[in-house]
Amino acid sequence: MHADVAYAAGASGQGILVADIDTGVDPTRPDLAGAVSPLSTDIISGRNTPVGTDPHADFVAGVLASRFNNFGTIGVAYNSTVLSIRADTGTGADEGFNDSDIANGIAYAIANHARVINLSLGATTPSSGSLQRALANAVAAGIVVTVSAGNESNPSPDWPAEYAVDPRYSGFVVAVGALDTTGALASFSNQAGTAANGYLVAPGVNLITDCSSTSCERVSGTSFAAPQVAGAIALLLQAFPNLTAQQALAILFQSADDLGAAGTDAVFGRGELDLTKAFQPAGTMSVPMSASASLVVNNPNLAGGAGMQTSTTGPAFGSSVSSSRVLTTVGYDAYHRLYTVNLAAAYQRAPVLGLIAPDPALHQTQSSTTGPDGSTLSFADGGMIAPSPDLPLDRTFQGNADPGYTQVAAGFGGLTLMAWHGQGGVQPDFGEARDAFQQIAGPDQVGAARFQLGGASLIAEGGTSQRLPPLATTPQKGPSYARFGADFSGAGYQAHIGVGSLTEPLGPLGSALSGAFAAPALTRFATVGGEAYLGRSTLYGEASMGRTNFSGTLLQLEGSISSSWRLGVVSPCAGVWRGCSNVGLEIAQPLRIESGDAVATLADVPAQYFDPLTFSQRRVGLAPSGRELDLRLFADKRLGDFGLLRLEATAASDEGNVAGAPVGLGFLASWRSQF
Repeated sequence: MHADVAYAAGASGQGILVADIDTGVDPTRPDLAGAVSPLSTDIISGRNTPVGTDPHADFVAGVLASRFNNFGTIGVAYNSTVLSIRADTGTGADEGFNDSDIANGIAYAIANHARVINLSLGATTPSSGSLQRALANAVAAGIVVTVSAGNESNPSPDWPAEYAVDPRYSGFVVAVGALDTTGALASFSNQAGTAANGYLVAPGVNLITDCSSTSCERVSGTSFAAPQVAGAIALLLQAFPNLTAQQALAILFQSADDLGAAGTDAVFGRGELDLTKAFQPAGTMSVPMSASASLVVNNPNLAGGAGMQTSTTGPAFGSSVSSSRVLTTVGYDAYHRLYTVNLAAAYQRAPVLGLIAPDPALHQTQSSTTGPDGSTLSFADGGMIAPSPDLPLDRTFQGNADPGYTQVAAGFGGLTLMAWHGQGGVQPDFGEARDAFQQIAGPDQVGAARFQLGGASLIAEGGTSQRLPPLATTPQKGPSYARFGADFSGAGYQAHIGVGSLTEPLGPLGSALSGAFAAPALTRFATVGGEAYLGRSTLYGEASMGRTNFSGTLLQLEGSISSSWRLGVVSPCAGVWRGCSNVGLEIAQPLRIESGDAVATLADVPAQYFDPLTFSQRRVGLAPSGRELDLRLFADKRLGDFGLLRLEATAASDEGNVAGAPVGLGFLASWRSQF
């Protein structure tokens, strides 16, 4: 039943009174020292003998509340208090119970404010009116009753366990069957049958109980499965003191492991008791953001935050957010249970994508025409080659019904207007490389205008995209950008500058934030770059810098500055490698946050469960722990009429901007030709 999970959460059952109506618990049993309430009693009038001769109650109480005392075993709720109510009628081994005495025992438990009543007893005939009324009184007092299902191998439980689905007691009475050591229903255990919706199973074969410093008892029966459910309720009530006993039982039903036929069935009922799941948040998690506002997090799995709806931060952040230790706060599940939640677990860093071919447009066609006034109009399209099973391979090159991109340009003197529509990560070719911020946008529609002025040109460009958000089925508006730039060329050099803005609806710098974490981000950026011709070699470089504004429900960015750069050289290599045309070396830093903080105002974890919440501001430094540097070596080899072969080798240190990440190595061979 994974009680250790409850213990790790600090639950022990302390302060929870569990009434056991049975043969009378002996408070001097070594494993029960201090476990039995001084209010324990003999309910039979005039007998005044709280401890009977049958040790059945000792065994039951041992399963429930054996102390953590360095010997023997421990009970499920090892710090709970047992209110022992002796109600048997006999004085020998063959002891029985009258319904009226059980009813009086229930009344005594109600009067002494027990939270749970355990009945490890039953009969094959319906209970009397007095016992039914007593159960109704327990329900009215908010007390849950755990009842053993019986040991006759019947298709349905005994009474009063059968009342678990009676509308008068529904949600307050639970029938408990026994599992053997293989996880099957014990051969003696009565099945769920007609009480399936109010029936749980727990281990009930070869249990260890009633230990001294030298020996223990080994017992089997549904009598010893029932107190495990009672103990589980005690653990929940102590760990989450806002819960009612009825809510605690509902949680056990909802979190039970499904056994047998799918869903509730006539053998295992609702399933097997599982405290791992019972102690996890149920439903949605509401994280308070202020005295009057909260953040709803869907589908939490663990109190630590793992398994919450996740958002991905862009590679520029590295693991700065996901590894933060300052985003610990509290949240409330569907039962308003208080949990400590690390919201950093809701952010995952972007996975390392590895080496990617730079241009997936493996085939291209283009045409152009010139008007009588000197104006020009050109068209181009291209895309991935995917051989069709309906066409021979040589016909695949004749066209593509769904090209990767389409580009049109019209020239009027020094003015050129361009429009591009693409897909699949293909980038538009407007005569200059995409900077880091344009690449984040990954546009599928781009429009641009270029005006030539001698050795300089001015360009205005804008692009938009559609993206499929996490867990969504319908594409939504993705990042967009607007950029203004100028190109200059002169003797021995070319240079370009540009400024622009990048708008991202799901979060900053390539992040894909989910649900309540998502919010638009705006980055204003500038880029400068160029080429210098030094003899037969070309030295090139580019640097970009941006400032990002983002105000999400949880995090707001302050002073967020990012940068990227690359520097390379290309030289002829004839004589070094036969047929080689160029060899190049490039070092680059992909986009990285250089400075700034993410700021959040969160509730502090209270010292006591019901303490009023206080809020404090938390700051997460955004500069990642590492700085990725990519080294790229490439060479081009002419293949005569068959085109050009390029070989590239890459190495990346601190990949993903995470310090100490393994060096990423890659190799790429690509072939280009014209037909």
